[in-house]
Amino acid sequence: MRETISRRRALATLGVTSATLAGCTEYLPNETSEITGEEPNENTVNGSDSNGESTAESSDVRWPAIDTGEVLSDFENLDRWEARTGHIEAAPDEARTGSQAAVLKSDGENAEMRRFFPEGLDLEGWDTSVAIKAEEVSRVVVEFIAPTRDQRLTTVRPIPDEFDGWFRLDCGYEHKPEGEPVLSDVSQLNIVAVGPEGGPTRIVVDDLRRTEAVDNGKAILAFYGGHDSHYEIAAELLEERGWAGAVPVDPGRVGGEGRVDFPELRQLRDRGWDVCSYPRSERDITEQPEDRQRTVIGTARNSLADHGFPDGARHFFAPDWRRMDDTTHTIVRELHESGFLFGSCPAGAPPTGMHMTPVIWGPALRNGVRRHINLCDQYRQLTVIRIPPILDEEDVEGDAMSLDDFEHLLDHIEHRGLDVITPSDLVDGIEESDDSDGEAENESRPEGQILESGHTHRFEGAVSGETEPFDLSEGILTASHESDGELVVELQAIDGKVPNERLVTSANGDSGESILVVSDGTYKLEVDTDGPWSVSLEQPEVHSDDLEDPPLETSGEGSGFIGPLWAEGGLSLDVTHDGEGPFIVDGYGRDGSWEQLVNQTGPFDNSRSYAASGVCWINVEADGNWTVDIVTNE
Repeated sequence: MRETISRRRALATLGVTSATLAGCTEYLPNETSEITGEEPNENTVNGSDSNGESTAESSDVRWPAIDTGEVLSDFENLDRWEARTGHIEAAPDEARTGSQAAVLKSDGENAEMRRFFPEGLDLEGWDTSVAIKAEEVSRVVVEFIAPTRDQRLTTVRPIPDEFDGWFRLDCGYEHKPEGEPVLSDVSQLNIVAVGPEGGPTRIVVDDLRRTEAVDNGKAILAFYGGHDSHYEIAAELLEERGWAGAVPVDPGRVGGEGRVDFPELRQLRDRGWDVCSYPRSERDITEQPEDRQRTVIGTARNSLADHGFPDGARHFFAPDWRRMDDTTHTIVRELHESGFLFGSCPAGAPPTGMHMTPVIWGPALRNGVRRHINLCDQYRQLTVIRIPPILDEEDVEGDAMSLDDFEHLLDHIEHRGLDVITPSDLVDGIEESDDSDGEAENESRPEGQILESGHTHRFEGAVSGETEPFDLSEGILTASHESDGELVVELQAIDGKVPNERLVTSANGDSGESILVVSDGTYKLEVDTDGPWSVSLEQPEVHSDDLEDPPLETSGEGSGFIGPLWAEGGLSLDVTHDGEGPFIVDGYGRDGSWEQLVNQTGPFDNSRSYAASGVCWINVEADGNWTVDIVTNE
């Protein structure tokens, strides 16, 4: 039984203003340690309010600088920064705070600046952001070296081709390439500007700062376009979990073919969903003059409010989801409380740049989405996921998502423990996670028998096909297989439940073992092979004496599994593979949970985090040699 999650916490404070930069003053003796001034006008753009009046005398903060959190660099002393590629210049006319910003530029396609923190910069429990003016930039990369290059986190933010103005870059962590970073000991910070092909590259930066992170990772599920499947399928699956989503719609297309109508949208609203603005026009909005952009954006907002969605109408989702120029951004900041567009990375929660919150493509489960969810869980950040129409697997083509993948996505978010919120939650404030003692309660290490033994079965054949139905008990299922060629075996539930249907993946003729977690029920095997095969199924008894404790160094060839393990506080895995075929690593918990950790083809050498708790197993499917070194997260 899932517990209903309390979503909306009215007007709870999410960001916290701090008075000093604890532990960092030795790096910034000549730089501002705090920005003070009046509360910035939300309609202030480049030092002017929405009526064009200067605000310079009324505030020390020029948008997109902010006055919350703690300054890491105000770029008053450029000697603290080193140009690795290109060169750095002072930009007094561009200052967002203080007397100057910094220009990083080069004649080529890349420009990079870096700063060292010899005593270590503490970013544990903090989000980092910086004001950026993307003049000749297609992508901005921020690297946190913590403390070595093998222990780093990376932000990668693509910039729309049309955008050349100021915005605030929230450094959500997209990549953790190798080792496990130690964010309490960041030794170096790199800002890399990637310019247009052939160059030149030019970027202006100011007001680098940290703000306190929330206590738990967040996710927004955005169902673009309001398709029938969003109402008929997704809404019910979210309701089961006590979640609500965002549905960005163009009011002029509501009720069109294959799309929900206004009464259905009101039903979603009454379930706590946000019905948001997603205006569409006859051509790319960034190609239109300012007055036309303002009309398109304002009309969509007002129409939604008039149809009964004033809360959702506060939130803007960019047309064609990748397009925004400085004019669009200015108008969105005047007319909306938040804005979303493609960004390919997570962000802090809430973002300090609320009107360019990045969105990722939901169907890319194996190409970044699961990794983003894992990192948002580990570092307590926000991911916004775009969900297209949801179809059966055999019907998926173009911009659509299979029902299986969508359910996998929801299961993964739930297993990682992210809070699913709405854009209104983001701007109104989010209540922190409700733990009775302020901390998650850890499962006690079991004693004696953990699982009873269950059924055993054996199947063999020479061709692809299905087996006869058979029964299984709740618990762990191990499978020993042999084959003369390629073999893929799936466990299909007839009236039971299994979190991951794939049981065996063998690229070459070999033998091996695999493991799954199942519920009571009746099942069958679906076998795809090009030669003779056999599969033996067993549900073994598991005893507390069988539990292994990390740290562990394990290795194997082909299919195999590790465990049972005892995990407290999650696990970190260093994983390698030297084969050329599929390489899949999954984690299974005694409670029926499943988390896919790796799904790659070819050689692999990287680290993964696994939100394991209690008794668990790790299953490996490979066509070569592999190693998995396991430690408990600190």
